[in-house]
Amino acid sequence: MIPEPQLTDLIQFLARPDSYEEKTTSVAVLQTHISVVALTDQFVYKLKKNVRFDFLDFSTLAKRQYYCQEEVRLNQRLSADLYQGILPIYWDGKTLTFQSGGEVVDYVIQMRRLSDEGLLINQMKDPGFPLHRVDGLIDRLLAFYQNAPSSPDIAAFGTPEIIEATLQEVTGNFFRYENLTLTPLAARWIPIFLTNFLHSHRNFFEERIQLGKIVEGHGDLRSEHIHIENNIITIFDCIEFSQHLRCLDILNDLAFLLMDLDYRHCRTLADYLQEKLFSVQENSDWAPLITFYKTYRACVRGKVDTLKAKEPEISLPVRQESQQKARRYFQLALRYAVLGSQPAILVCMGGAATGKSTLATSLASELGLAVLNSDNIRKQQAGIDPFYRLPESERWLLYEKAVTHNVYKEMASRGLREAQQTGAVILDATYRDQDKLKNLQAICRRKNVRLFVIQTEAPVELIQQRLQQRETQPSVSDLQMSDYVSGQFEITYAIETYVENGLKVNTQVSTSDTIDQEIIPWLIQQVHPALPVALQF
Repeated sequence: MIPEPQLTDLIQFLARPDSYEEKTTSVAVLQTHISVVALTDQFVYKLKKNVRFDFLDFSTLAKRQYYCQEEVRLNQRLSADLYQGILPIYWDGKTLTFQSGGEVVDYVIQMRRLSDEGLLINQMKDPGFPLHRVDGLIDRLLAFYQNAPSSPDIAAFGTPEIIEATLQEVTGNFFRYENLTLTPLAARWIPIFLTNFLHSHRNFFEERIQLGKIVEGHGDLRSEHIHIENNIITIFDCIEFSQHLRCLDILNDLAFLLMDLDYRHCRTLADYLQEKLFSVQENSDWAPLITFYKTYRACVRGKVDTLKAKEPEISLPVRQESQQKARRYFQLALRYAVLGSQPAILVCMGGAATGKSTLATSLASELGLAVLNSDNIRKQQAGIDPFYRLPESERWLLYEKAVTHNVYKEMASRGLREAQQTGAVILDATYRDQDKLKNLQAICRRKNVRLFVIQTEAPVELIQQRLQQRETQPSVSDLQMSDYVSGQFEITYAIETYVENGLKVNTQVSTSDTIDQEIIPWLIQQVHPALPVALQF
């Protein structure tokens, strides 16, 4: 008995230019964890893999055919002339072909090939991308949601019980991804935040049902699924394989696109879309729900790329790229959970060798943030290598009052730009002068940026031990053991007098324990005060 073709055979078939009726100079083959996509000169052919996960089942030919039909039907709502139809793949025992004859072994969806230049994911890379170019997209989405089907059966997908089951599908196996695509801290705290938010804000979700905000939407609204060209808006690749992932709160659908723009550091565009869409679409307080849904959506993408990173038929470079993407998505999810959606600056400050830089580096790794270090900026402005230690006779020049003023001014300016462009940033500096911290808080208030300040402290013995280690290890700090005088480099004011959100931590314990047991619970409490403390901890 001749065995039926395997997935690798189907991929090879789709990769050959002579497999297609139309002439094509080349074929590019792309893969996700559930699909194979072949791009010819004129068309795109999409094959569903014979796979089964907790969220979809393509494990039989009949199911793959059904979901091909569903994909064409559902996507015609937002891309009427894109989908051309469904083509069977035949097997005569020797070769695969699109020509009738033999046994049907699979199906592909045929679509017109859209220009790469028109995809939003490519257009928004242009620094000069005009925001008004998405006005047509905004109108299209508003019309879509206003006319999207809704019913008691559809509304049922917005109940807290169904949402909790969906969260469990996405986060329930996080422990399997630890140290592959997310850290133990992320694996622990992201589900805690999502579950606690859901439990403590049931009224939000129930109110959304009463307002008629649960519709049959898109389910996978991202910049790579939006095409804008010659004032024609095409939105494609909606969720066809799961009704409960497609029937959702409008905020949930839009949060996917907003999260995607945050991930790609396009916050200006995200803010523009959010303001235009929600000023028409929403009347109630949507901000807490957006943060909740953005967190969930970042987890969805993290899981998708984790699964792709584990697919053996995908090339090693692509798997490695998917692993890196998954890590960034999970970092973004944790960032939403602990810092919220509003732009934020997180300051790690404290006296000499109290562990502020170590803490800043660890937090940056967990949250996927840049760190701006005052010692680095000081030496950059002086044109000195960061790790070069000036002779003692010249070192004082770096710490003159005017120089220090410029360092902190530059750090605040850079930090503000970074927070507004990417969502958040960490500043690592002593802030021994309370006026500098006071000025930073004032700037953040004016610019609607949240400021969180963590002051590190440590016993004198530990500080001296760390300074001793610096004598033989590279460090951007010029302070050495010979410079240290107990009390001279300590913070002598109460930070809570100058900032709204301040926390003191002792760095005697491990950094990971400090973040896990003190910093993350504190940040969540500041950002989401309505969450019960008992649930947070």
